[in-house]
This record gives sequence, structure tokens and C-alpha cells, in this order.
Amino acid sequence: MQTINIGLRIRSLRKKKGLTQEGLASALSVSPQAVSKWESGLTYPDVAMIPAIAGFFQVSLDVLFDFDLLGLQQKIDDLLREAQSYFYEDPLRYAETVKTALLDYPGNEALLTALVSAYEYDLRENGNTAHLEELIRLAEKLISESGDFPRVCKLKELLAVAYLKKGDRAKAKEILESLPDDITLRNDVMMLHLEGKEKLNAAILSRCDHLQGLYIAAFEEGNAWLRMEEQERPADYVARALKSYRKGLSVLEAYLLEEYEGQEQYLWDGMQTFHWGFYQCLAACYHRLGLKAECLEAVDTAYRIVSTAWKDFGENREYYMVPFEEYLAEYGLGEYSRQ
Repeated sequence: MQTINIGLRIRSLRKKKGLTQEGLASALSVSPQAVSKWESGLTYPDVAMIPAIAGFFQVSLDVLFDFDLLGLQQKIDDLLREAQSYFYEDPLRYAETVKTALLDYPGNEALLTALVSAYEYDLRENGNTAHLEELIRLAEKLISESGDFPRVCKLKELLAVAYLKKGDRAKAKEILESLPDDITLRNDVMMLHLEGKEKLNAAILSRCDHLQGLYIAAFEEGNAWLRMEEQERPADYVARALKSYRKGLSVLEAYLLEEYEGQEQYLWDGMQTFHWGFYQCLAACYHRLGLKAECLEAVDTAYRIVSTAWKDFGENREYYMVPFEEYLAEYGLGEYSRQ
């Protein structure tokens, strides 16, 4: 357990200010003997005196108590990083290392979470149930008290695994379903830990989440390269944009439902917008590379997608063609207008 160095800190601050013990005692309205006992470590200042001492020296309470939060976190990070080398081979050794650190830093959330992780890994990989109840107790305590959102999400996953190993499937499912539903986390975790139809449904939803994220990222990566070419015009930027667009398009088209046509071939509404968008971006690249035939073919494909991907295209053609024509104009492809 770390000791409190407030006495040494008071002496250091007093000397820095050029005061005697008697001078400090007079300023704080205490006896010189009290100051002497503080500085020698025989006693601590009364709790009510702490703000007055800090105010007199014009320092924060962290400084007065010689408490370095950033330094503390660095020490803990270094300890966990060093211990990580044997986490997978010997999780119980890792757990004991963390327990020893907790003697110096009791209640530290990072250390307690690391302890829960070690117990969960040993439970999941080695079937060791010796620490199952402690795992559940610690995880539930941290979840209820922590304000660290990513930490709470991770702890919920670990806690769900513990309940699954305990045979309480309903409780595990309840915990997993409490994870946020507006990010891929819930589906990913449920896919990994549940079974049967629940696992299948989560896997399908997770695949869709990641699929959409991947092709959108490739689309924006291509846009970034293409716009850098507009600004700086190095020859290979267009080629890099072309590569990004092709990769994103291949991902999107790999998951089209081939047994259907038109709107039915898309997994969700909006996917078709990126489908024709990719082809217009390819057309922009071909145009800048002077490949007119390839450019025309890409625009033709984009138009075919727009005209068949929505059932109401015929009656709302103008509505769908507005963004199509705007893209052509943005990429300097006005000569290929379909108006």
C-alpha cells in the first residue's frame, strides 16, 4: 500500500515559500508543534485543515497529497502491458499479478477489469469455475459503478459469458440485449457467444453492419484520393481512387441476392444508391485518365442501376435523376447527362 506523503509535501512547500515552521503555524492558526508532527509523519493534518493548507500554498489537493493521476495511470498501463505477455498461457498468474497491484491501487477500475478478464478467459478456455462467482460479483459491481462506456460494454460481454458457463442462458441473453443497439457491438457479441437461431440471426445482422461499413469506407477512401488529385494532381492519385472504388464495389456486389432482380436484389434500401454511385465514381476516374469508352460504359451501368433499382422509378424519374445528374456535374461528366 502506498503511503501518503503529505507531511513531506508540506515541508517542501514551506521551504519553497521561505517560511519557518513557526511562520506556517501562525499563518494557519495552529501550534508549531502541530506543523512539526505533520512534517515528521507522526500525525496528519485534520481533514478540515486540508483545504486551508492547499489554499495557503495555492496548490491543488493532488499536489498537496503528492498525487500524480497521469503518472499513476502510466504505472498501471505499464504493469498490465508487461503482464499481458503471459495472459493467455497462464491467466491465473496474470490474475495474481493484478491482485498484487490492487494492494497498492485498491478499487482501480482498469485493474479490476483486467482481473475479470483473466478469470473469464480461464473460465472460457480452461473450464476453470473456481473464480466464477468472484467474476460475476466484480463485473456486476463495475458495471453499476463505472462511468466508462467502453469498459461497461466489455464487462457486460464478460459477464454474459460467465452466466452462460453457469447455465443461466436467459440471464446471459438479457445482459447481451442490454448492449447498445445502434452500433455493431451487440450483434458481434451475440454472434460469438449464443447458439442456434439466435447466433444465426446475430451473425446475419453483424455481417450486414460490417458489409455496409466496409463498402462505405472504401467509397469515402476513393473520394479522398480523387479530391486530393483535384488539389495536387499527382498522377497516381486517380489510380488509387480507382482501386478503392473497385474494391468497395466488389464487396457490395458480392452480397447482391443473385436470385432476384431490381430492388429485390439489395439487402436493404439505400444499398442501391451506393451501387450506382460507385459506377459514377469509376466513370470519373476513367474520365480523368482519358479512357472515354470505359467512362461511357460506367455511366451506362450507373443509369441502368438507377432505372431498375426502384419500383417507382418510372413515375418518379425526375426525383431519382436529380442526384444522378448532380454527380455527373460534380465529376465533370456533364456530356454524359441522361436528361
